[in-house]
Amino acid sequence: MIPVRKSDVALGKPLPYSLFDQHNTLLLKAGVIVQTQNQLDVLSERGLYRDRSGGGMPSVTVHASHPSDSKPEVDSGAVELDLDDIRLRIGDAVQLQGAADDAPRHTVRLLGHMKGRSVMVTAPMVDGSYALVKQDATFVVRFFSGKNVHAFPARVLKSVNTPFPYLHLSYPKKVSGMRIRRTQRAAVRVIAAVTDPAGASHAATLIDLSKGGALLAGRTAFGDIGEPVVCKFRLRFDDIDQLVQLAGLIRSVSEGRDDDGEAAVFNHGIQFADIPAPDNLALTAYIYHQLIAASEGR
Repeated sequence: MIPVRKSDVALGKPLPYSLFDQHNTLLLKAGVIVQTQNQLDVLSERGLYRDRSGGGMPSVTVHASHPSDSKPEVDSGAVELDLDDIRLRIGDAVQLQGAADDAPRHTVRLLGHMKGRSVMVTAPMVDGSYALVKQDATFVVRFFSGKNVHAFPARVLKSVNTPFPYLHLSYPKKVSGMRIRRTQRAAVRVIAAVTDPAGASHAATLIDLSKGGALLAGRTAFGDIGEPVVCKFRLRFDDIDQLVQLAGLIRSVSEGRDDDGEAAVFNHGIQFADIPAPDNLALTAYIYHQLIAASEGR
């Protein structure tokens, strides 16, 4: 079963597939017409899902990292996988979103999972405090693994408060996944500071970002190819606000123009080295957040 948004249901037109609730109970058969917005609102309160055979997942589009690159290619169809077959690691970033289209998204951490029993994640936080999550609340769970984006619907089996707040989510029968064939670079616009080999500081802008490196633009050149630099920037998203400081090497330098086409800028391809564990977690979560947003056209 895969989640269906209210915006996917056209009022006054026959349903192209049958609709089920979170417990796989049939709500409406294919061909039935939802007449009013009120009917749709009532149905969506139970959570809307459709069978996998009703169609594929939406295609994923991610911005290319450089103007010369083509857009990332995505497999034309989704694949169905067992959660155990996906190489998830403890501490990986996972995104939870409620059933409503405008429901907030929360980045949490994977604590573990037991086949057929539950998936354990940290409780979501809002404004620095743990959010109250009710039992049987439903979420769409999204995450990246390797070069694949995955999603599955889940409900809260139990909310635990000791020794720290965490959630038991229902274990998915199958996980829907799609493969992004090119490197996962997220198009961003983040202010950064770069320290060059001589110790001088330069103002810069992050243009794209991956777990292995970044493209930064500056008014002056940071150094020559092969020289070391230190990049410092702040990642703000969901409930995370973290200052990241990463060492790297200059792998490419090219001259271009700013967005207005007026001032000259230097574009630097930076390869990160020896990323500290806390920064790596924040970096991975941020890239994941940006790619998910790009895949949904936000």
